[in-house]
Amino acid sequence: MKKTILALTLTASFSAFATTPVAGDDLPFFNAERQAVQHGAIIKDISGQSQAALAQFMATQPLGEFSEPVLKAAQHAVENNRKIAPEYVAMMEASAKIRGIDVAELFASVSQVDYSVNQAVKSSMLAEQDVEEIKGCTSIAFNNGIVGQTNDLSLATSLTDHTTVVKTDNSIFVVADGAHFQGMGKHVGIVINFMGAPAGSDGIDSKNLVTVDAIFAAATQAKSVDAFLKTIKDVHTIIPFNFTLADDQGNHAAVEITVEDGVKAIQYSDRGSVHANHSAAFKQDFLAQHSAIEANTAFFSTFAREAAAANFLDYSPELTVDSMQWLFSQRPINMTKYKGKDFVTVEAMIFDTVEGCAYVSGDNPNFAGYSKVCFD
Repeated sequence: MKKTILALTLTASFSAFATTPVAGDDLPFFNAERQAVQHGAIIKDISGQSQAALAQFMATQPLGEFSEPVLKAAQHAVENNRKIAPEYVAMMEASAKIRGIDVAELFASVSQVDYSVNQAVKSSMLAEQDVEEIKGCTSIAFNNGIVGQTNDLSLATSLTDHTTVVKTDNSIFVVADGAHFQGMGKHVGIVINFMGAPAGSDGIDSKNLVTVDAIFAAATQAKSVDAFLKTIKDVHTIIPFNFTLADDQGNHAAVEITVEDGVKAIQYSDRGSVHANHSAAFKQDFLAQHSAIEANTAFFSTFAREAAAANFLDYSPELTVDSMQWLFSQRPINMTKYKGKDFVTVEAMIFDTVEGCAYVSGDNPNFAGYSKVCFD
């Protein structure tokens, strides 16, 4: 009898794990496991080389499509971008010349996905339906120069096998749509949160419009969080965004940019700053009309993710790269496709401005791990 029970147990166990789930499967929320699409990240080291070498490499990166309204907005943003990140815009112009296109097309490629997702969110809100698609993240900054995020997107369209990190003499950054995204310089690290329609009007027609890649570039060249805030004090973005930052002097902030309120820096506590995919005003209004579980179901656990990050700041005995990696492995911050919700963690990144090192996963870090790259 004992042998029979044991045999049945082993057979059942083997059957349960005989087929490893693949990226598109629905996975148990609290016990998700699948094959990684990409382990770590591709590292492109251009340190010691010229801006021309960086432009040449960026010209090889894939671009997204864009619509006429977004292209017109990007054309308007070019000179505004130059005001906050002149060296970056010069590099992008060189990259566009290599591609044989106008630089505005590069900036439009950066902006289109956010604008399109925001239009879908606006339609869902008007129809009083659950949001079907959103770009999201949970970001957190510590008071010791460490900042990071999980990058949460549609699994079907956003999980790739080519997450790439570029290292130059004075910056380390993730590439997306042929442009500068999350990253760090010698003093400041920066990550992003989509807020979109729930946080206010879009800024596509703003005279002070800049594109998000120029904001990232401006931050990585800044000497401090305060210096960065002075640089961007009058800008608007194509939709409402939050940028979470930390610097090597211990400063940190979650910086919301909306048409209604302009640039607003928020700190959760002395220990750090946190943010997810909503403004404080939207959270207050939405939770006044819906239960917490209804609200989180409608907006991909945005309130729960922010609360979990804030709780970590309140109680964690240490604030380190290791502890942030642990946080990014936990539900609800680490997202997995669940009951048809096609919204998962597809990357995670951590920037330590004091040690001068970045840690980037090319897939959900629970399955893929991190690549480490540091300034020399």
